[in-house]
Amino acid sequence: MGEKDKLHFLIDYENVREAGLEGLEHLYDTDKITIFYSAACEKISKRSMDFILQSGCSFQAVRLKRTGKNALDFYIVSMIGAFFGAGFAGKVVVVSKDKGYIAMKDYWMEQGIQSERILLKATVKDGILASNENSARRRMISAGASQLSIGKEYAKYQERERLKKKIETLFAGTEYEDEVAKIFELTEAEKKPRDLYLGSLKRFGRTDGTKIYRFLKQANAA
Repeated sequence: MGEKDKLHFLIDYENVREAGLEGLEHLYDTDKITIFYSAACEKISKRSMDFILQSGCSFQAVRLKRTGKNALDFYIVSMIGAFFGAGFAGKVVVVSKDKGYIAMKDYWMEQGIQSERILLKATVKDGILASNENSARRRMISAGASQLSIGKEYAKYQERERLKKKIETLFAGTEYEDEVAKIFELTEAEKKPRDLYLGSLKRFGRTDGTKIYRFLKQANAA
């Protein structure tokens, strides 16, 4: 990932609170995240902190020294000015619902900073999606957000439960009764007969794998 593709998330925590941290589980070790907070919002969930630490990203917390209207906004705008003044080549994601940051973006665009380098989003996840980076995490988030038919998904669920019950019945009372969960995982992973056979040998060994495959083959033929 080149310098121009790196993301720095500036979290207006007083504005978005915990909801704005949605997507932390998708952070990369090349990302940077700065949380701006005040006495009014000093708590963060352990789950969120775990995501930050596990990602290996660069993390900074900036506490507001003096109270005042829009005080945290000024902190964030000042840091962005420092970034671009120092030649920062990446993208800035301001995580906030405050529309006032649009004026800041307009200013930097007039100074020659491309629009896509300053993203204004309500969550970390939305910032990643808007970044247009070509990454596995962006594709993963997009896939997870795709719309599915409830009816079709329920039909798939029913079919899955039917097959699970069929396998439980098939191996009930056999020496492989305690392996039903693993056998079901195998049938979900391997659909073609040859793949099912090889997968059975790999998971259960040649002797047991061959027996289990024969059970499944007979059940499919019935």
